[in-house]
Amino acid sequence: MPEAEQFLREGLRENPRSYEILFALGRIYYNNYHDAPRARNVWELALKRWREQESSKKEPDRFALEEIVVNLGRLEEEQGNLSAAILYLEEAKKVSPVPQTIQKQIDELRRKLEPNPQASR
Repeated sequence: MPEAEQFLREGLRENPRSYEILFALGRIYYNNYHDAPRARNVWELALKRWREQESSKKEPDRFALEEIVVNLGRLEEEQGNLSAAILYLEEAKKVSPVPQTIQKQIDELRRKLEPNPQASR
């Protein structure tokens, strides 16, 4: 996987504002190196770059936005940051072609956040 990372880093040097390259680099950090903090940082930068470049466009790249925020949401859920995961998924729901599926994930995370009255007995 070092070759893929090197290829993406070279691409990023040539295109430092590319949210697509940042997203792909974050996937390598998360899926291949299991480096959640590094993946989070890169994906948050990808989200920032997306917002800078796409948010004011008449036809923004909604698919890329959904990919970035869904992956951030999964990362936060796996790291135990359920409130942050919900925030990212709420953003994904706004651009998703299947918002009801995202809503089910949000509802499940909210249930996990609720205090369990049975646990205190």
